Amino acid sequence: MITKLAVFDFDNTIIDVNSDTFVDRILLRLINDTKKKYYDYPSEIERLTQCHNWTHRMNAVFSYMNSEHSIQRQDIINCMHEIIIDDSMKQLLQRMYLEAFELIIISDANSIFIQEILHKNNLNHIFSKIYTNQADFCAQTGCLKVQPFNESFNFNKELFNCPTEICSSNICKGEVLKRHLVDIGLSNLTKIVYVGDGRNDYCPGLCLRECDFYCVRENYSLSKLLDKRTNLKECLMTKIIKWHTAKDLLDIF
Repeated sequence: MITKLAVFDFDNTIIDVNSDTFVDRILLRLINDTKKKYYDYPSEIERLTQCHNWTHRMNAVFSYMNSEHSIQRQDIINCMHEIIIDDSMKQLLQRMYLEAFELIIISDANSIFIQEILHKNNLNHIFSKIYTNQADFCAQTGCLKVQPFNESFNFNKELFNCPTEICSSNICKGEVLKRHLVDIGLSNLTKIVYVGDGRNDYCPGLCLRECDFYCVRENYSLSKLLDKRTNLKECLMTKIIKWHTAKDLLDIF
């Protein structure tokens, strides 16, 4: 029986970068402009974030990389393998695993990125469940294709409609966590630890109890949101723990 649960975001939480923008390094190297962090994609690609959501934008990015620059499976995997997880984060995850926590990931990244990074860092055995956008490479073209999370999680593939209006239409992490808690039995849990950094990590905080731990990364968008909108903080039952680096979390847990 599971009595302790640890839930992690992935980008800027388990890893210290955003994997979806880290992949830009492939194109930046092609044009010999490694001083920049982000590649300048055509404006019609960037507009997809406003018209649809981030996952639609990423599918357009991968299509552009493949069709315009012949970027293939191994190019993307090699890029993801450059991402090294901080030693303190590795120690934290391994410690929780040995202390019989169930560890899961809820992320708006994609399954290929997460699995490859975890595998390269010898952490692929740690997590019992990864809730994210499912991805695979097209056998004919080698292009990475990402399925929006709502299409695999929601029974009718409907978009999420989070009442907080903070989550994206593609994923409401609060709804994901609620379903997971039903599946494993909330009443059996003596402790839930949630670790995240982004605005879409707010909604899961509403699922936490007074005895749980809500670990919010300092100077990232969730921390700024809670500082700016105190009414959101007042809706939380749980204790908020601010953290800068994984070592801060390792010292606590």
